Amino acid sequence: MKVKSEFLTFLFIMFLVAQSILAGDPDDLKESKNIVKLNKDKLHNDYKFKKKEYDIKTGKPVDFYIDFHLGLGSTTASISNATNKGAYETASKLGAMLGGAIHLNLFDIVSFTSGLDLQGKSFKFTPPITDSIAINTMGSGEKSLSNTYLNIPININVGGMISEKVGLVFNGGPYIGIRLNNDNYNGLGYKNFDFGLNGTLILNYVIQYPFSIIFGTKFEFGGLNKLGNTNLIDDITTSNYSFFSGARIWF
Repeated sequence: MKVKSEFLTFLFIMFLVAQSILAGDPDDLKESKNIVKLNKDKLHNDYKFKKKEYDIKTGKPVDFYIDFHLGLGSTTASISNATNKGAYETASKLGAMLGGAIHLNLFDIVSFTSGLDLQGKSFKFTPPITDSIAINTMGSGEKSLSNTYLNIPININVGGMISEKVGLVFNGGPYIGIRLNNDNYNGLGYKNFDFGLNGTLILNYVIQYPFSIIFGTKFEFGGLNKLGNTNLIDDITTSNYSFFSGARIWF
């Protein structure tokens, strides 16, 4: 009987030990699950990061990236005289540009660019001395018109990476410009809204994913909506060439 009792006691103790092992410590089990989840999330994020880096290097379409740029441009104007009493002389002026562009790829089919640019588009002009009405209205001699625009482009992109480190992209399309100052001359009728076309060529060099440096040049033809239209002025259009540099961040 004594042996049987000791055997039963032994079995009972083993049952308790097995139950404890199978049940485990709730805190330890929870911590283990958290570690597994963190490792799984890290592996997933590392995979996504490396996949995007690989896509960029192999020239595959990238869903989203942002450019930040700073540059300098030159603007000239073309002014059509409504009175046909001589031509307006114009001269270019330099202006700074500052902005950011968002590049978005849709379904690996088409790539768009939009964003915001602060663009200086000032220029000089001289009324014709043969146009007495213009001289009396605006005054004689060379004049300077100060223009600062907030531009919003809606462009389509063409191009991509041409090697693992270097990419070349052209984007172009229409833009709208909102003039941020009110500099004007009587009789000139210069408008505060601009609608035009633009084209940009951008070279990017990947320093280390997700960062690149960019160099670019842009051309804008403004005034499709007639920037000036009065009894003295038939039409005003502008041409702006700019060069810029900056940084690109891939997402």
